[in-house]
Amino acid sequence: MATREELQALSALRLREAEALFAAQLYDGCVYLCGYVVELALKARICAILDISEYPDRRQHFKTHDFDELKLLAGLEREITAANPQLLTNWSVATEWKPEWRYQPAGSYGRPDAERILGAIKVAQDGVLACISRRW
Repeated sequence: MATREELQALSALRLREAEALFAAQLYDGCVYLCGYVVELALKARICAILDISEYPDRRQHFKTHDFDELKLLAGLEREITAANPQLLTNWSVATEWKPEWRYQPAGSYGRPDAERILGAIKVAQDGVLACISRRW
């Protein structure tokens, strides 16, 4: 099980890796790693909200990649709504991701896809990572 701090560091690392893949024009890998940026950040937030040191990934309800479930567990249901349209839009873009994307054929995602997802995660004010990291 990963600690909250390890999850935070892994989220930041996956973002740097996604940016490096983007710079190398490896857009499929960039898009794929972006999903893990969000997932790891949400799991760090869950540790914070539950006041636990390690993410309980061996427990059934916590063993998930589902962003809607993780958003609920992270206590972000009220924040990511139509009341904050830019954050909701960014959330919708960033959470299109599914772990099954690893089976997509090469060339499934291009530069525009990767830019859109990276942007939704990285926007300073209403980006998904900014929203989560303010509370982890």
